[in-house]
Amino acid sequence: MFSLAAYRFRDVLTVAGGPVERLQLADMTVLGRRAFLANAFLRDGLVGHSWRDQVFNPAHGTGTAASPMVARFMAISESMERWAHWQLHNSAARSRYGFDVDPSSNGMAAFPGLCTRQARVAVLLEATERHNLLHWWEGHLPAAESDSQWPGVSVATICSELPAVTVVLFRRTADGFVAYGHAAAPDFAGACRKAAIEMERHALIIARFAACHAGRLTDGLPESAHPIERRCLFFATETGHELFLERLRSAHKKPAARPKLVFDGAVPGPWSRYADVWRVVFAPPSDRFLGDEENYFFW
Repeated sequence: MFSLAAYRFRDVLTVAGGPVERLQLADMTVLGRRAFLANAFLRDGLVGHSWRDQVFNPAHGTGTAASPMVARFMAISESMERWAHWQLHNSAARSRYGFDVDPSSNGMAAFPGLCTRQARVAVLLEATERHNLLHWWEGHLPAAESDSQWPGVSVATICSELPAVTVVLFRRTADGFVAYGHAAAPDFAGACRKAAIEMERHALIIARFAACHAGRLTDGLPESAHPIERRCLFFATETGHELFLERLRSAHKKPAARPKLVFDGAVPGPWSRYADVWRVVFAPPSDRFLGDEENYFFW
């Protein structure tokens, strides 16, 4: 897609009057290839306090790409999406954008393009991914297990009637834990490439946490930790991975999921000066993904 990021982000930093207080950039490796991980932090007052301070990076937007410039642009775009979500998900306008059905940021994306609808391309893929993942985990969709093009990396392909291909990649880490990544793309190879980035980021998260907790992932979080954080660590353990494989290798026993569209449209606001935000959200199978279950495969 044609991007105007260099132009629309020209004054996005706080020093120029914009919403992004600072950017960070670091090196990482994605299955043997060098990549760059960028983080964007919004200035105070635009978003509330983040609970994800035990396991996850506290950045409001992240991006990973082979180019440091593209990684920064991706991180800024995601921070615009998070800004929009925080301002609207609990507002009087929440039902207008489907937050009464799904109050999370599922199915949201921002893109600094020439026209607003360009943002919908990425959004539709994410909405498909989240719909398929939640319905698969709750037994409404089947999945097929196979090997990937990368040694030691396995793939679960979730089958549904929505367009695009949804996959979950998983592999053992050097420390014996299990890292996962899921994504959707128009084709299988593209979905695997996107999921590989998420898988390697998960591997970094659990490696960092284990290094700070005597090589352990269990018993390292306080009881007050958010379930999203606990799930991220639980499924990296042997117990969590066994549960994942049990679900993967079991037949779906519930009625097949038929997508029910809740909202598909632009989400305008002050962030629109920098990037266009769009949301596509399908009705989830239940509200379990928002609950306290540690053993629910979603984070």
